Amino acid sequence: MGNVLDHISKDNTRFTIFENDQVLTADHLNDLVNYLDVQSRLTRTQAIGVGIITGLEIGLLDNKHVVVSKGAAITTDGDLVQFANDQEFDQYDVFEDANAKYSYFHLDTDQPIPLFELRNSQLVGAVPGKDLATLEDTTGTAFKDYVGILYLEDYDNDEDLCTGTDCDNKGIIAVKELKVLLVHKNNVNTLLQSMPSLNKDYFALDDLNIPRVTVSTAIDTYAELNASFNNALAIKDDIKAKLAKAYQTCQLIVEDEFEAGDPTSGWNTLLDQHFTAGVSTTTQYVYDFARDLSYAYNEMRESLFSDDMLSLPDVDLFPKHVLLGLIRDASLKNPIIPFPDIRILPGRDIPIIPTRTIDRLINPRINLFSNIRFNLGTLIKRFNPIHIDLEYRHHFYESPILNNNNEADELTRFCFMRIHSMITNFHVPTSDELQNIDTALKIIPGYQEDSPLGQRSIPFYYRYNATFPLNLYWNFNANTRKKENQILSYNANLYSNNPATLTPLLYNILPFNFFRIEGHIGFTLSAVEAALNKIILDNNLPINIQSVQVEKKIETIPIKPWFFPHLYMYEKSVKSTFIDRMNDADTVNDELVQDTANDNPVIPVSEFKTAKQNVLDNARDVGDPQFNFVNYRSAVSNMFTAASNVKAQTKQYTFSNTAIPHDFILNSDILRKTDVISGIFQETLNKKKAGLTLGNFMKDNPGLEHVGGSLRGGTFVLVYTADDKKVVADFMLPYASIDKDVVPDPPVYKPLPLPLPEGTPIIPKFPIRNVFEIKPYYVKNFDDRIAPYVKIADIDTKVASTVDLKLAVTNAKIDGLTPQIASFDQRLKDNSSLFNSVLSKDLSKVALPSAGLNLGGRDFTADLNALHEKQSIIQNLAPDAPDRQVKENELLQSMNDLTDKLNQPAVLQDPTSAIGAKSILADVQSASTFVQNPALKDQAGQVSEKALNAIKSFNLRR
Repeated sequence: MGNVLDHISKDNTRFTIFENDQVLTADHLNDLVNYLDVQSRLTRTQAIGVGIITGLEIGLLDNKHVVVSKGAAITTDGDLVQFANDQEFDQYDVFEDANAKYSYFHLDTDQPIPLFELRNSQLVGAVPGKDLATLEDTTGTAFKDYVGILYLEDYDNDEDLCTGTDCDNKGIIAVKELKVLLVHKNNVNTLLQSMPSLNKDYFALDDLNIPRVTVSTAIDTYAELNASFNNALAIKDDIKAKLAKAYQTCQLIVEDEFEAGDPTSGWNTLLDQHFTAGVSTTTQYVYDFARDLSYAYNEMRESLFSDDMLSLPDVDLFPKHVLLGLIRDASLKNPIIPFPDIRILPGRDIPIIPTRTIDRLINPRINLFSNIRFNLGTLIKRFNPIHIDLEYRHHFYESPILNNNNEADELTRFCFMRIHSMITNFHVPTSDELQNIDTALKIIPGYQEDSPLGQRSIPFYYRYNATFPLNLYWNFNANTRKKENQILSYNANLYSNNPATLTPLLYNILPFNFFRIEGHIGFTLSAVEAALNKIILDNNLPINIQSVQVEKKIETIPIKPWFFPHLYMYEKSVKSTFIDRMNDADTVNDELVQDTANDNPVIPVSEFKTAKQNVLDNARDVGDPQFNFVNYRSAVSNMFTAASNVKAQTKQYTFSNTAIPHDFILNSDILRKTDVISGIFQETLNKKKAGLTLGNFMKDNPGLEHVGGSLRGGTFVLVYTADDKKVVADFMLPYASIDKDVVPDPPVYKPLPLPLPEGTPIIPKFPIRNVFEIKPYYVKNFDDRIAPYVKIADIDTKVASTVDLKLAVTNAKIDGLTPQIASFDQRLKDNSSLFNSVLSKDLSKVALPSAGLNLGGRDFTADLNALHEKQSIIQNLAPDAPDRQVKENELLQSMNDLTDKLNQPAVLQDPTSAIGAKSILADVQSASTFVQNPALKDQAGQVSEKALNAIKSFNLRR
């Protein structure tokens, strides 16, 4: 009979309207039938779809019977074929297409394809065939290699032809018999031509994948960082090739959008300009641009996947058959009951309806589900609706009207226009163009890269072009709904007046999981940090900030307000203890001055107060950038000298009840502890700085990626260069990385406030009245009388010399002197003559040091006299005298030479040199206080400290 829809003409697109008394002919009736038939078929194929609607899967039971599940299908000629019930076949026979001569069953050489027809011997009137169980042995093939075919044999049968004596023609019979055929998969090639070529454009293209930027942890220059991005940009040629192929594949769909023809040559020219490699701050945005193109291209490719949509299917695809797929193993839940046709037997007017048929008509739920269970076996199941076997089975190919949510062609055209606009409008603004960081820097909420490109905010490296605006082609839904002016972007102010678009941070940001941060590249680090922190704080944004340097030069890394509590508290304890000792000593000095106002010489408290103030001025925290350990050491050394000078003038007093504050000062190890703390702090500081270079930061914080912003709760990392402190790149950590050592307002150590609250115990001052008392007259007289016999010229009686001198007297071999002094009573104080006679008698037994300052075999008299002479000259000079600096330098040189001579092994190893050497060193320390020139004070402090260390060395060897 042929394909109905292949023969549509005016004869079957019009029909006669019947009228009363009209003589009807066969043409009148056939025209009407043909018209209705064609309309019914067109409705199926054009408005609904073609292919297998449901069911119709084929399988093999254990008993070698073939089963086909109930289902329905529509051929491309509009035939609706179906099995209302599951079918079971136990016989077969060779199928010879003698009636319809269906073209698909013949090879190009017109040779028929070997086919087998399946039959059910249980049906009434069934034509007997061969036992299906013998098929494999007979053919030498396996059932699993056969493909099922549901074939509608359609032909006209004229059984009553006119003869010479009789022309009683009862009409031609249109035969439409549904058959199940088997064909070996090796012979199915001709039939496979009936499979629609779906999504050929989709499978003709490949995805575009952008390589990841890999930054080495050994990075040390910006050129290396830039090279990391440039290496990834080698993808340019791949982008150009795939865009060109995409246009060629989709040309029929998109060519009307490009009036000038193929746009790919223009794209290639622009891409060559955009992807120019070099050391510039735009490279990271070129990489972002490449990544955007990959997303846009891949979304375009996905738009070509139509989900089995078939528009205007060709009638000749599969007009009278559908492929059921390969035979799979199957099993039955319950035995299949044959469902014969309802027929009228010859000579009977009443149809015969089997009882089981009546049951099924009464209970339609029996037919609701298939009774066959299919085993998937090793086949890969693609989750295409209904279907399993995609290679040898017709799907159901929907009409576009049923698949209108895809809007496939329009979406494809839109995606091409977006790519065209992105390439055309790409431009990275420089810091010179942006000018002001406060207006250039913006934070735009949006979505991360796991969202489609159109749902994200538009990056700032796409300029706004009013004649070809990217926002119009950024989001398909926004385009179709006329909402392109509501898309968030860096340049939203150029196309929108919607407040929520212009100032999105002032509106609900909870739906957004990402924040684009743009406009900061090329500006100085300090300016960017200040502007960025202001936006974050003003808008309460969930973003952390870190700054790292490209180069591993820790000396150029800016100091941050780091606070190390363990070092801070220990240092404060050491320094505050020393300050307390100075305050106590200052209190003692003030009261001593009051009690000794009439004595001569006057105690030098002004020198002490000056030294104390100098210590306080230099006693900064070790973390303070203005802290200078050399200056602090000089100030403390001057305090040691001042305390020694005060103590040297109090030899007429005895400090018998306790050690005086001056002793605590002189015995303090504050310099050593401060030096240790300063060293630990510097090591800690260097470690902190080293961790803020890009390579080291990556080691400590895995997952660093450049994404042009930060996730909600993430860390935005600014990368700057050492020489100019300009921001050249940015990265992101998907988690919070917080420097807990940064404390903008660290706690300050403060003493208890005064006045104290009522009831608070008062911390007493140093108990001065219990500290010193005037020496008894006989002791003072004894010291005065014995002094002329000690031949140490011009000893500056400091603490060290005074203590050692008394030890020398105590150790002197004075026969009977000590017991006599111990037995003196109050009357001896009033009898000077008796005391003098006893003293004179016993002094003959005292063994005193030899005359002069002969220490270690060397006479130091001349050196000491020269030192005193230079000191005397400076004392008589005005502070602003022109030659004062020269004289101070000479004094400083004399001090240094004398100290070095006393540190010689000959002096140090002579046990009799200790007293004299320490006296001379005390003079050296005293002389250092006369050096007032700022350029020389540090050197004087160093010499004074060297002298102090020498004194301590003699104390240890004594």
